[in-house]
Amino acid sequence: MTFWKTKNSIESKKNFYAEIEEYYIGICENRIPNKLLTEINGKVTEKVYADYKRFWKQYPKSRKRYLKLKLEDLKHDFVYFLITEFLEKAEPNEYRNFSKILLNMNNEEFDKYEKRKYWYENK
Repeated sequence: MTFWKTKNSIESKKNFYAEIEEYYIGICENRIPNKLLTEINGKVTEKVYADYKRFWKQYPKSRKRYLKLKLEDLKHDFVYFLITEFLEKAEPNEYRNFSKILLNMNNEEFDKYEKRKYWYENK
């Protein structure tokens, strides 16, 4: 009888970075400066990879889920918060425009996001 075995660890941070970079390059279509995008990719990779490592240890029965990056995890509010907070400091004049591009939102969606973020930060 053969049982499925979980790998001993999640994929490498280098692989996470490459997938995240490809995802955001596809979304931004050269509308965001490369240097800025590289910084964002690094910050998102650090956050998501750290979360996966923590969840890998914290939820042993769900290890299969955390073997490899799922791009849908980049659409989580905490990743959005990370991006918009970084952009507010790094590019205050382009914060809204760059955020809408990276979060793939229109004006109305971004307004709702900002209200949700404000509520979360001030609850």
